[in-house]
Amino acid sequence: MLSLLPTSGVAGEQTPDWRLNARIVAVGLPDVAGVREVGRFHVGGPIPANPEFLMATREGRVLDSLRVLVAVGSNFGAPPGDQAFEVGAILSIDPRAGKSGGAIVVPQDLTGNDEDARVQLYTAQSEQFLNRRYNAGARTARLAAASGPRYISINNAFGRPWIANAPSGINGEGSVTVVDPDGAPLANAPSREAGGVFAGRHTDREQTPKAQPSGWLGKLLNYRASGQLTSGGMQTGALGTAFLGPSPDGSGFAVFAAVTADGGVVQIHVQDGVDGLAGPDTVSAGRGIRDDPGVIGIAFKWNPDRVLYIADPGRDRLVLLELEDDRRHFTVARTRTISLPQFDRPVDVATAIPEIANPQFSSHTTLAGGSDLFVANRGDGSLLRVSQDGRPLARATIEVPGLGPLGADRLRAIATSADAQHIWITIGGEVPGFPGHEGALIEVGAFDEHGAAAATQETQSAAADANLAARGKQVFQTDFTPQTGLGPLFNATSCVACHPGPGGASIDESHFARRIAQMDPGSGRMVPIDHPNSPIARRHALRDGVAIASAAMPSQANVISLRMPLALYGIAGIDEIPDSVIEAQAVSKGDGIKGRAHHVVDAQGASRVGRYGWKADIATLEDMVANAFANELGVTSATVGRVAGAQPIEDDSAQIDAVASYLRALRLPDGAKP
Repeated sequence: MLSLLPTSGVAGEQTPDWRLNARIVAVGLPDVAGVREVGRFHVGGPIPANPEFLMATREGRVLDSLRVLVAVGSNFGAPPGDQAFEVGAILSIDPRAGKSGGAIVVPQDLTGNDEDARVQLYTAQSEQFLNRRYNAGARTARLAAASGPRYISINNAFGRPWIANAPSGINGEGSVTVVDPDGAPLANAPSREAGGVFAGRHTDREQTPKAQPSGWLGKLLNYRASGQLTSGGMQTGALGTAFLGPSPDGSGFAVFAAVTADGGVVQIHVQDGVDGLAGPDTVSAGRGIRDDPGVIGIAFKWNPDRVLYIADPGRDRLVLLELEDDRRHFTVARTRTISLPQFDRPVDVATAIPEIANPQFSSHTTLAGGSDLFVANRGDGSLLRVSQDGRPLARATIEVPGLGPLGADRLRAIATSADAQHIWITIGGEVPGFPGHEGALIEVGAFDEHGAAAATQETQSAAADANLAARGKQVFQTDFTPQTGLGPLFNATSCVACHPGPGGASIDESHFARRIAQMDPGSGRMVPIDHPNSPIARRHALRDGVAIASAAMPSQANVISLRMPLALYGIAGIDEIPDSVIEAQAVSKGDGIKGRAHHVVDAQGASRVGRYGWKADIATLEDMVANAFANELGVTSATVGRVAGAQPIEDDSAQIDAVASYLRALRLPDGAKP
């Protein structure tokens, strides 16, 4: 994302005004609203602790940390679970996918979307995502995880995504949902009355802790019946939500704030239900309450004091709720406002630097220590960077390709990336070049008073990785010779010979690897063969260091196992699976089968669960590539004899790193089936 020169000077007290060139990430997002980067879930929370949940956070999966969740007003082909409520969905979009191939055009039916991993349906107003799936006895069993969805916040510290909804429009009852990685409302929910969906006045608080005990038994016996501690509910649509952290009652359960269309603010305790926080008309949803702003943005400062920043689009200001607690729930100690002439219907706020490190407060709706805020003006389509005390630091207008300045009434919501270098923006209407595809997700660089983010370290690193991957592809397709390190024993002269495509599988038997052994005819015990062409019997050899001839099969071999060279698409993902996930699967499934993780030592001498090779005897992707260089090409060192005047052989480790980088970038070709 590039910034041009400021359109106004920076002398004196004048706020610098930048132009940000946007990249269109995806189009075809009808009634688009809130947006949020997924982020990394902290160890110790329910998602990293559950192997099935953790797999949903792997690269390319729905909760991949770098993917972006977007709230939209369509089910994308999923049949509505209840016709009485608004449809809607949360999509998971990979913003990296559109950089090389252009903007993603989102299919309007994602129910059979098994091929395009760039856009995935995370949850929708459909039967499989209703609260009754896991919480049939809940008072809100009919409601879905997403129904008229407006806003997204994620408990990255020790929880899950939360969604603010207007299932009956802005004037009907609102809901806030807690969502599992499978897109359904929270299973094994702490609240029997709510399950994973808090709504209207149906899930108000009905119990309260008596003390702040330690130990599970003390906590179990710690509750008594209670009405609400502070009056308030979600009688109107929920338009924004933000993570507040663990409950002050010592229970350890998460609490979220939500702002509703009547301008009120509530707090939601995942076990005990809903309490009020600030009454109706604390903020104004629009110039008239029927003027639907889409979202009302909200962000939380936790350190050193606790403050909720809430957009007030109807009064062109931010409302600040300074919070304290009574050791049971949160209360408002003081209310302040920030009004600036640069505000023009501010509908959303985003942390300039999200809190990603703290295991109690981590969320992209939480401000890191000292972080500024970005404010999204729907009135003129601009962004404003504001300090915590209300000083305007910089303003930016957004240049959309083919459209020019974004302009009035297009901007819907914003979010900041975990690296604080990018801003995700949802906009309404069509963008040039994509007729019939209403609603879009765009990306711009973050900015401050000194300018916009230029080539960030991540971008530079990505470029370096791309260059290394390109070099790896070249090595992968290169025909090796004796002068460049081939042999003395080998199966082929190039990687691509046995993995055409490049990177696919081969069914040509001459490419099959041969694993050999000697079996004792009496005992059936396998005996290793002491021979240079064992245990992998290579097909070719160098004669006199130059000519190619057939390699001799060891005469002791009486067992030969043929192994087809497999496709390499996605193989690098195996390297990213944590040891704990693999080990967690090595348990009895009740069918008499139990696995065992194979612990091996990698090239750096560290113990790790094996991932590659015929017996998972290779630790890492780089080790696998090195093993293939040695066994399949015979490239083990630069000591192979070569003719006079030959060029020096490239250092093996450089080639291995390049090919490993290429495999990490390797994707299934368009139209191919895995």
